[in-house]
Amino acid sequence: MSIAIAGATGNTGGRIAQQLVEAGANVTVLVRNPEKLHPVIRQNATVHQGLLEDTQFVIEATQGAEALYWVVPYNFGAPNFRAYQHHVGNVAAAAIAANQIPYVVNLSSNGAHLPQGMGPISGLYEVEQRLNAIAQNIVHLRPGFFMENYLMQLEPIRTTNSVFLPVAGDCRLAMIATQDIATVAAKLLLQRHWTGHSVLGLHGPTDLSFDEAAAVLSQELGRSIVHVSITSEQFRDSLLHIGASENVAADYVEMWQGLSNPEYTPAEPRTSQTTTHTTFAQFVREQVSPQLSQLIPS
Repeated sequence: MSIAIAGATGNTGGRIAQQLVEAGANVTVLVRNPEKLHPVIRQNATVHQGLLEDTQFVIEATQGAEALYWVVPYNFGAPNFRAYQHHVGNVAAAAIAANQIPYVVNLSSNGAHLPQGMGPISGLYEVEQRLNAIAQNIVHLRPGFFMENYLMQLEPIRTTNSVFLPVAGDCRLAMIATQDIATVAAKLLLQRHWTGHSVLGLHGPTDLSFDEAAAVLSQELGRSIVHVSITSEQFRDSLLHIGASENVAADYVEMWQGLSNPEYTPAEPRTSQTTTHTTFAQFVREQVSPQLSQLIPS
């Protein structure tokens, strides 16, 4: 029996797999590109190479799994991203049913309680419902805004001392480091003292406005960083420029409009259980600053 991890080269899956290996668990990983695996995972886990969109591959790779971590991968080129999410949810459901996997941890998002109006997050609502129809025991993790999203802003930080996002600077969101999501998921997968269907919000140490985040970046990087609120059209064009399909770009524009709506609030209240440890300042020191230094000529 093993614990199967989908997307083990991603921000969460890779860290989960590494923590499970280090805890002595029997780990199976499902990956597109095994060469991208952390050496600890590659040397100690059973590696299956294939696509999470491939039903037969996922069924075969998860045979004998006593628990499964599932995530819907990004697919910026999808002609219809919601249809893609729906298909990948069906793949997971087929594997859970075929192999009678008793425990599932699914990475969702805060806002996934809303079936419409949240772009790809509303697609995760559909995935949650599909998995609930099959899984005996499942926890849907609903984290806030990934701090790792700021790593996509390294070049504008380097060249213009700015962060460009389609949201007002005073908009406040729960911000979380993916390493903290991984720690929660790994604990759930290892201990399995839970039953039934549930959701678990994950909120990071505190809600931050984007102006406050820019102030933290300024302090930690030793340069004045400003948050620049761009229009939805500018954001859409930037996504198209990096290869997103028209549908994906429109979906992410809708997501940001939903998140920045003053009436939006996560369905899961912040509690001691949903509050994780890594601060944004710590994340900037450990992730943003080193990666930014690699971009700046010495």
